[in-house]
Amino acid sequence: MWERWRILIVPAAVFIPAVLSLAGCAGSGEGLDVNGRPAGSPDEPLTAEFSSIQSHVLTPICTTCHEGAAAPLGLRLDAASAYAALVNAPSVEASSLKRVDPGNPAGSYLLQKLEGTASVGGRMPLGMPPLPPATIEVIREWIRNGAAPPVAAATLASAATQLHAVFPQQAEILAAPPEAIVISATGELDSGLLNTAGLTLVRSGQDGTFGDGNEVTLAGLQVEFRSVSPTVFALRPAPGQWVADRYRLVVAGTGPSPVRDRTALPIDGDADGTAGGDFVLQFNVEVVP
Repeated sequence: MWERWRILIVPAAVFIPAVLSLAGCAGSGEGLDVNGRPAGSPDEPLTAEFSSIQSHVLTPICTTCHEGAAAPLGLRLDAASAYAALVNAPSVEASSLKRVDPGNPAGSYLLQKLEGTASVGGRMPLGMPPLPPATIEVIREWIRNGAAPPVAAATLASAATQLHAVFPQQAEILAAPPEAIVISATGELDSGLLNTAGLTLVRSGQDGTFGDGNEVTLAGLQVEFRSVSPTVFALRPAPGQWVADRYRLVVAGTGPSPVRDRTALPIDGDADGTAGGDFVLQFNVEVVP
């Protein structure tokens, strides 16, 4: 959960002789240059655009811990996952709030944590000086302006849309059922075609394999859209269906009900560079409370 994430957002002119620290892991200073700035960061100053926030802060600093299967509590802040993990994603510490609520800085839990006004937990970054007001204002402006996605992601409409598993990731082993399965797309999907006809979530039937006839289909899949362009959506089965088993999610790119983008082109589910092909995600759940 980002609530336990220690984030450092640094204007180019500020020297910070500190290291990143996150819940469950300690930063070694890796990712910072000799001046305390993100190593390899662009010469341009931090601006109120997500791509700038990603390249100046999330990638060089936060992914020290928040990347891949080892990311604390599944919060991935790499370039492929961060936008979907933050924007319109519910807070865990304060379930009535979103981590980033587009157009609503005051109601965005990210800002509350950075400003020290959250009702739960300490001010971020924990154990370090508060972020400079000017830096927080850049993030506030991005949220106030609608928390727009990375520009690069919004310009891929001419290519077949591909999908990315934000959480869980491919072949990941989860200690507990996911609160939601979160998938992001490289473009805008046709929300009217992203329905249960093109989505299938099954479990193996306790043998860890698929295609042998004993699979169990999880019913009542609910689709929640978190972003339109690029499309980010979360999936949840009806309550009470998670058990310890291996799971397989299929988002159809072929067959009678393929998921399509806004130009009516089927998704490039198998990421071979051409439209068509199913997107398949497999993961394990070890324990169900």
